[in-house]
Amino acid sequence: EDLIAVLALYRPGPLHSRMVDDFIKRKHGQSKVQYLHPELKPILEETYGVILYQEQVMRIASVLAGFSLGRADILRRAMGKKIPRLMDEQRDKFVQGAKEKGLDSVVAKRIFELMAHFAGYGFNKSHSASYALISYQTAYLKANYPLEFMAALLTSERENTDKLILYTNECRRMGIEVLPPDINQSSTKFIVAGDKIRFGLTAVKNVGEAAISSVLKVREKEAKFSSIFDFCTRVDLRTVNKRIIESLVKCGAFDSLVGNRSQNLVAINEATEEASQVQADRERGQLSFFGTLEKRGESLAKERFPEIEEAPQSRRLAWEKELLGIYVSGHPLEKYQKKITHYLANSIYDLSGMRDREKIRIVGVITTIIQKKDRKGKRMAFFTLEDLESEIEVVVFSSLYEEYASYIKEGGLVLVKGKLDTASTPPKVIAQEVLPFSRIEDVTHNLHINLKEDRLEKEKLVRLKEILCSYKGKHNTYLHFSNKGGEET
Repeated sequence: EDLIAVLALYRPGPLHSRMVDDFIKRKHGQSKVQYLHPELKPILEETYGVILYQEQVMRIASVLAGFSLGRADILRRAMGKKIPRLMDEQRDKFVQGAKEKGLDSVVAKRIFELMAHFAGYGFNKSHSASYALISYQTAYLKANYPLEFMAALLTSERENTDKLILYTNECRRMGIEVLPPDINQSSTKFIVAGDKIRFGLTAVKNVGEAAISSVLKVREKEAKFSSIFDFCTRVDLRTVNKRIIESLVKCGAFDSLVGNRSQNLVAINEATEEASQVQADRERGQLSFFGTLEKRGESLAKERFPEIEEAPQSRRLAWEKELLGIYVSGHPLEKYQKKITHYLANSIYDLSGMRDREKIRIVGVITTIIQKKDRKGKRMAFFTLEDLESEIEVVVFSSLYEEYASYIKEGGLVLVKGKLDTASTPPKVIAQEVLPFSRIEDVTHNLHINLKEDRLEKEKLVRLKEILCSYKGKHNTYLHFSNKGGEET
């Protein structure tokens, strides 16, 4: 019952009225529950006298005014639309019906006004009950089978990058590690691997389910793959093409095999050409059973990987972000985390508990950018900023865009100073500064004092000078003087 009520209450209409506050106070005994008529108690007792559900409106009309269910539904719809003519018509019918059942007309009118007030926000209880049942079941599964539940959740949203980010962050919060895809360990879906979750192969971009199914059939029928050469020789290259293999290598699916990602990427051409010849000969029947084995053994013996270093972590992470939608083997911010924690108060996750218009300072990686023009035709930008825990949209208005445009690039590591906009759904950050991460020490350690020229007083300036001279330190102090026209010195 609590879940049903919560789901009906936490919607824009009830939240913007005082309905939720009234419900909470009455539930916790902080406000007295009163009924305008004794017959309202059995109808409204479960919601502490608050008309929360549409069904309650219909029952009140039926019990107190003798409406049939059909007429009660017409009343409910009229109240929802709040059309004056219909409301007046229904009010007269309700009051007349209530009088016929022995109610005082004044009380009947007050009850109707109460119904009209709440009915516009009322929710269908049967719908809310359905959602509550699903909420209860999924909450139970998450609490008691967290690995299985999160693996299923990730699988269900494997094509939705935003949801993948959200749910992998939730896994991290729960202490569950999400492992990268592995050509010898992964399935088509996300699976439980001990106390961890293994990334599903069909969640890799550019890789279709048909290709992965054919790979898994070979792996299950024969054996695990030992190298990219072995892989190319055994899978059907008509289904598993070069682009698919490249995507699998880049995202880390071959990391457990011979060679690093850079070596395997270079080896793809040679491995597929050699394997194509073996498969063509096999189809033409030019190889005996032993000949096939000899040919395969020969090809495996020829495996040579170029002597090149592994790609830097930043590039490997960029590949993962491109092909998986998320960072799996690491995060660009990890090596800076101590510095970020030392200098900054806020993580993106922390913002959910902060007030509207509160000043914030966050660091993250820019993942997506949308550029638009405002009404005056000037450019502005919306970009998604992601840190180790969460992500948020940042708005850069045209008045600031040109100044910071050079720093707003996908994959860029930036420091954003601004104000939190909780009125938006979901909340956003209104940027006031967007700076490269390298400026973090300058921004956080230097002192900036803003002074308006029209409010300057000699005594205050003298006192300010005394304070600054008395408490000398190693960081710079900047005085910003602005005139009435907004010009700053």
